[in-house]
Amino acid sequence: MDDKKNIVIKVKCSTSNKNKPSTPTATVINQWNIKRIAALLGGLVIFILVLTYLFWPKSENETVPSGVVLSAKETNQVIDKDISATDYQTKLVRSLFTTKVVDNEPIDQLELPLKFDKTKATSVYYFAELKTVKDKTIYHEWLLDGELITRKKVHISDDTWRTSSRQLFSDSTKTNWSVRLVDEAGHVLNELPFNVIYE
Repeated sequence: MDDKKNIVIKVKCSTSNKNKPSTPTATVINQWNIKRIAALLGGLVIFILVLTYLFWPKSENETVPSGVVLSAKETNQVIDKDISATDYQTKLVRSLFTTKVVDNEPIDQLELPLKFDKTKATSVYYFAELKTVKDKTIYHEWLLDGELITRKKVHISDDTWRTSSRQLFSDSTKTNWSVRLVDEAGHVLNELPFNVIYE
């Protein structure tokens, strides 16, 4: 009788992770909410523009619409004298007409009446120097026959301040001009009436 022998085969397995199922690793996915970012940036830009508008030094020319008429007050050609019409002590040191202002100083002084060539337009500057006017706002106003033509707003940031404004003159039948400095309350600090002759 034949004896059957069992054959036993031993296999050694390494303990590698090849056959083990791997666990998935977590990944971070960034999603940008474009609408919220755009809204935030837009709001930031508007905020910066508003701050700039509120705190930017203002110095601009304003043209008064036709139909607005302001009467010129009596002449107040006061040089180096206190102006008592205001609630603060303003002192006008100089005021004059000149052909040009260089480095905040007039280059000459024009005599009255002003004489211009009728064939070409001519610019004239009104120059004024003030003391004790820090943190105030004043206006240069040019009037023709009592009607306000141009207004320039000037914010003053020092105790002594030199300021000027320019007016362009061309041949006209109206020749009665005046220029004046006015404070925020409407008080006239200085006014110079003059005539223009076109030759």
